[in-house]
Amino acid sequence: MSIKTRGLFLLGILAIGAPALLIRRGHASDHADTPNIAANPGEDISDVYMFPSTKNPNNIVLVMNVHPLIGAGMGPTTYFDPNVLYQMKIDNTGDGVEDLVIQARFGAPGPNQTVKIVGPVHPSTTGSTNVAEKFTGTPGKYNTSFSPQPGMTAFCGPREDPFFFDLDQFFTIFPDRATPLNGVAVSNPNVPQATTFRPAPGPGVVNPAQDFLSVHQFNVLSIVIELPKSMLLK
Repeated sequence: MSIKTRGLFLLGILAIGAPALLIRRGHASDHADTPNIAANPGEDISDVYMFPSTKNPNNIVLVMNVHPLIGAGMGPTTYFDPNVLYQMKIDNTGDGVEDLVIQARFGAPGPNQTVKIVGPVHPSTTGSTNVAEKFTGTPGKYNTSFSPQPGMTAFCGPREDPFFFDLDQFFTIFPDRATPLNGVAVSNPNVPQATTFRPAPGPGVVNPAQDFLSVHQFNVLSIVIELPKSMLLK
């Protein structure tokens, strides 16, 4: 997926198991879609965002949310996986190949977990082979805003999941999709039981859509980076 904004492409968002410097394996998912990714939540990417800063028109904000479905009250005690290399790949020439990479690496889990943000730098390799680039900035701490380098701010910690999804209606439309969770097989798995999602909540709306993440107070771990747009065009 690529997101275009003022000539920039967020080409790749990767959570990659990193047992060694040279990495050849990548995983991406959306809210525990598979048994494997559910068993490795640190590698599970729920959503990504790219938008202009609300405080500085010359800045842009990049967000990667990982480790979804953190229960209410568990956010402050859920930490980033130190064996995972998180990457944002930026294409600023439009050729579908990353020109810059921003990486996030984490220390041992705990309230004092260290955070290292690398980049944006020109990657040592491109494509599916990835390298943990050299760290030269200022390290930060879990759940605390910091400045990895001049002009850049970062935050890595728990936040409410902003993703909105009417899961109940989804299971009405595709009832068989609930079977892996509840074990209840349906007799007509290929026949949708509804044709549309429910309307957004509002005055006079009857039976509106309901966000299952908010209802159950689920959280995520967020990697948030604000930096000048010029840093992504170099």
